[in-house]
Amino acid sequence: MTGAETTREVRQAVIGDHFRRPRNRGPLVRASATGQADNPACGDVVQVWARVQDGKVAEATFDGRGCLLSQAAASMVTVAVQGKTVDTVARLRREFAQGLQPNGPGLPPELGDLRALEGVGRFPSRIRCAVLAFDAFAEALESGED
Repeated sequence: MTGAETTREVRQAVIGDHFRRPRNRGPLVRASATGQADNPACGDVVQVWARVQDGKVAEATFDGRGCLLSQAAASMVTVAVQGKTVDTVARLRREFAQGLQPNGPGLPPELGDLRALEGVGRFPSRIRCAVLAFDAFAEALESGED
């Protein structure tokens, strides 16, 4: 087995684990911000809830329906944004979307498990599925609720 095959298998395992055992799934009772994003091309929908305290995401959850990619990414995003400032979440969203582009700059370590989605850039039509949860959080956090 080559290193590339091993890396691909690890990435697939991380993605599958977040799909089968999603982190932070379900409405957040004391949410201060909510957002939703969808992908009309395939019908995926992700709704997010966040509790923002002192300019940081104290808690984040999601719910939705759609493909393995959009739902696993939503789970990963809720983990990645917790404890981050609103500005940092916006930066991570930009870096994630740019890093997924074909010939993009790659994904920074700060994105954690989201780095498992790095190969999505080979399939441009799937990039929207991967960034859906970040788009929902952008809507939620831009609403100015705190």
